[in-house]
Amino acid sequence: MKAKKLKIGIRSTDDVLKEAAETMKRVAAGRKVRPKGHRLFFTSPEALRRFLTPKRLELIRLVRKHRPRSINELATLARRDFKRVYEDIRSLAEAGLVELANDKGRKKTPRVADELRLEIVV
Repeated sequence: MKAKKLKIGIRSTDDVLKEAAETMKRVAAGRKVRPKGHRLFFTSPEALRRFLTPKRLELIRLVRKHRPRSINELATLARRDFKRVYEDIRSLAEAGLVELANDKGRKKTPRVADELRLEIVV
């Protein structure tokens, strides 16, 4: 998988809502709205720290290094309970840091870009 750029920022809820309202106005007026790329905002540095835990960062590293074929295999590599690893991987996937590819039936294969570029905007 090629490099993926993800902008992570710290913004207040009011700022996010203000930007959304401005975007809606542009759309309603029939004006073009440019995509801003993949962005993930947190309300505080503490919220960012709670999301990017050491265990979640370890999962990203394990996926990149070992390329497990399933979440169960990843849980074995991490020596953690399947349920907890599954929850962490789902959260990382929803944030765009990990992809879950369908592989033969119900099995999900976790994948990570070769390079993740995190830009922190304050």
